[in-house]
Amino acid sequence: MKTEAAVKVLNRALSVEYAGIIQYLQNAQLVQGLNRELYEELFKKLSQECLTHASKVGRWIVLLGSVPTVEPGAIKQTTDLNEMLRCAIELEREAYNTYVEALKAAGENPPLRFFLEEMAYDEFMQIDEFERLLATKTFNVPTKEIKLRPA
Repeated sequence: MKTEAAVKVLNRALSVEYAGIIQYLQNAQLVQGLNRELYEELFKKLSQECLTHASKVGRWIVLLGSVPTVEPGAIKQTTDLNEMLRCAIELEREAYNTYVEALKAAGENPPLRFFLEEMAYDEFMQIDEFERLLATKTFNVPTKEIKLRPA
């Protein structure tokens, strides 16, 4: 494992998680409209998840003998719900790609690899959720009617 390379990528991941904490909390404050309560809670939950991720990433940076960054990544602001969701999926994709990159730097460190795979999985699943919310994921339904056969 190239420790310096791993720490560099982990610090970038930490910056993305910090940005998520702030961006999602800001979204929770700014979201308006009929579904405000639903999305306010979603954004608060996402902010908390980013805080949890940031704590885990920071711990790994310390375990690798370095100091975690305190700089957040870019924070995007908007008052439009659809734009909030598009910014969110961009943030989640950036986090996912950073964890995948960190996996390459982790080398043969099984605990670090396990951690990074878990983080990449979390981000991947969040991307799927946003794709569904934005209706960018389409499904090909072969038939509109299904008839069940008696057992």
